[in-house]
Amino acid sequence: MRVQVPSQVLIMYDNNAIEIYTDGSCKPNPGKGGIGVVIEFPEKNNHDNIEISEGYLQSTNQRMELTACITAIKWLINNGSNFKVTRAITITDSKYVYENCENVRYWKDNNWLDQHGKPYENKDLWDSFLKERAKLHFNNEIRWEKGKTRPILNRVDNLAKNGADHPTKKDFGYQPGKFTSSRCEDKKAATMFPANGEELSIRIFVKKIASGKNETEVYKITFDIFDYTTKKYSKKFFAYIDKDKMIFKRNNCYNIKMDNNPRFPKIIKVDNIEYLK
Repeated sequence: MRVQVPSQVLIMYDNNAIEIYTDGSCKPNPGKGGIGVVIEFPEKNNHDNIEISEGYLQSTNQRMELTACITAIKWLINNGSNFKVTRAITITDSKYVYENCENVRYWKDNNWLDQHGKPYENKDLWDSFLKERAKLHFNNEIRWEKGKTRPILNRVDNLAKNGADHPTKKDFGYQPGKFTSSRCEDKKAATMFPANGEELSIRIFVKKIASGKNETEVYKITFDIFDYTTKKYSKKFFAYIDKDKMIFKRNNCYNIKMDNNPRFPKIIKVDNIEYLK
């Protein structure tokens, strides 16, 4: 029986299992990142909780959530036998981690592309997740629980945020791309463009390699859309483009044509323009 939450609901996982709580944070997103991990032993073991807090100079929230989970697995690999672990449960508040942790093996089998050919994000970390988890010789179930609903969840959240406040490590797999400020008045994060053959005028503010090597490279482009009625950049999206069509430079403006695939939107035609800068 575990700690009672304010709503009087009791959380019970397994009194014979180690429970590892993980969390990730970014300030802002993307920005300085941090992870928090709390290892809680079964009551009969009489061990104090073990805590881990690490900060990264630049990353994203999803990468930090996944890194926290991988850190927990690595702790089990290195310390499981010392503590005679036979079962471990990892608890995350990240639906990104929880909903994909079992599907990721199929992503790798399909060369990290979904059914529409769109590359999956963070394949370096997911590949590490698969490799590390395969080293465990006991059951490690991953469960989801809403964050900050119990004292231990508040604690792991604080550890992640503290890591982000004091970054010392580098997330070597993170590709920040080439950044410049967006001119769009809407400060929300960019969403995937629902492509349907549109012709648009855009300004590039982020570009990065999404997948592939050499001639098969696909770039992920984030851009503002120019509204000719208001004469402002009014919307912020991302889409993809093959390397052979990649002429974009950050802060430049272009006329583009999209394909007809809203699940994997690709730019199929590009013309440089000067007068919108």
